[in-house]
Amino acid sequence: MPYAWRPGMRVTAERLRGGTLCGTVTLLPSVARTQPVYAATFYFGEQTISFPPGFFTSAPVISVTGRTSTPGTVIECSYTGVSVNGVTLCVARSNTTSTIVDWIAEQPL
Repeated sequence: MPYAWRPGMRVTAERLRGGTLCGTVTLLPSVARTQPVYAATFYFGEQTISFPPGFFTSAPVISVTGRTSTPGTVIECSYTGVSVNGVTLCVARSNTTSTIVDWIAEQPL
């Protein structure tokens, strides 16, 4: 991956801009689903996050992390549909407890 700064480069607002957004959302897994691998009913929830217009020039790299006080109940935190305009965050859980999800979106170099 190329380094963003090289000797002699001019300092510009575009280069100083971090290109990173982050946040926290609470997802409510309320849709019951079944899947043969899990061998039980689990609950799914999602929420779409919108990015400020023009913030990203290409689809950002996304990272998500779910928080829980009961390990083993969050099956998966993931995302889908990432674009320069936003991303949809998803959670799958063994119960319908609200789940806090932290997310980071970063402009690729």
